Amino acid sequence: MKRLFALLLISCLFGTAPGVAQTDASSSQSDDSDYYVGAEDLLDIQIWGHPDLSGPARVDFNGMLQLPRVGEFTAAGRSLAELTDYLTERYQLLDSSIPNVIITVTQYISKSVTVIGEVRKPGRYGFRTIPDIWAVILEAGGTTGTADLSRVQIVRESVSTGETETFSVDLSDGIESTPPEELPLLQAKDSIVIDAIGAGNATGKNIKVLGAVRTPGIYRLSIAENVTEAIAASGGYLPNADLGKVRLTRTIDGHAISYQLDLKGYLYDARPAADLVLQPDDVITIPDKESIFSHIVNNVIKLAPVITTVLSLTLVARR
Repeated sequence: MKRLFALLLISCLFGTAPGVAQTDASSSQSDDSDYYVGAEDLLDIQIWGHPDLSGPARVDFNGMLQLPRVGEFTAAGRSLAELTDYLTERYQLLDSSIPNVIITVTQYISKSVTVIGEVRKPGRYGFRTIPDIWAVILEAGGTTGTADLSRVQIVRESVSTGETETFSVDLSDGIESTPPEELPLLQAKDSIVIDAIGAGNATGKNIKVLGAVRTPGIYRLSIAENVTEAIAASGGYLPNADLGKVRLTRTIDGHAISYQLDLKGYLYDARPAADLVLQPDDVITIPDKESIFSHIVNNVIKLAPVITTVLSLTLVARR
């Protein structure tokens, strides 16, 4: 068994492993001019008479877009109207015969929610505007007959602390009897976890693997002894996975405890004490890498009080 998992780990972590397909959004694309492009969004760029410049283009994990004859530039954070004007101007500077550029969004991955567990089509779903939890569940094909709607979980990584937070919501009254104002507001990159009836009482059977893996979901504890085997069993990590900040959340005596694991150091530098042995009901979360832009902004925010103090002292000294 250990040899089998070692082979699976190598093929999943360093090769291309099969996984759940990321489903496109079904949202209306009639007017996206005010839509702000985000990381991982898939765009379709059309320039009449120039098939060499037309076709699909994916915004990368850092919000950058690379196009022929234009090169690499920041796309995330711009509205589709701004991006259209920008590319039209750039291309016309290169060739005045080029007409206006037409850009549409074909996948809204930057505003996506992952649904795992007892639904008919588990996967990652993108939306122009993230709807309520019922709409996301219906997009995933609805629940199976064994779904426990009394304790649906929403797993979210806190932007401020980086900690994994879990919220529970009772949807057992059904879609017609649940007031919209009582539904939790979903955020981009949330994961909705729907267990099977009785799974909460069957301790020692399940673990959850969430975040930047090819097949997030609920797995039997018997398939993996440790964190790296669990990641392998879930299809391997995605290119944007931050292996240096993997989190394992565990409940001990009714209290949730979170461990931050440096799997990058463990896998590449053979650093010990990073690959924990799993216990019942563990939750493994693999976060996305922070973009360079976000890193700069966060550092500026952290330094803002210091900068303000220095400026104040400088002004006082000049007086």
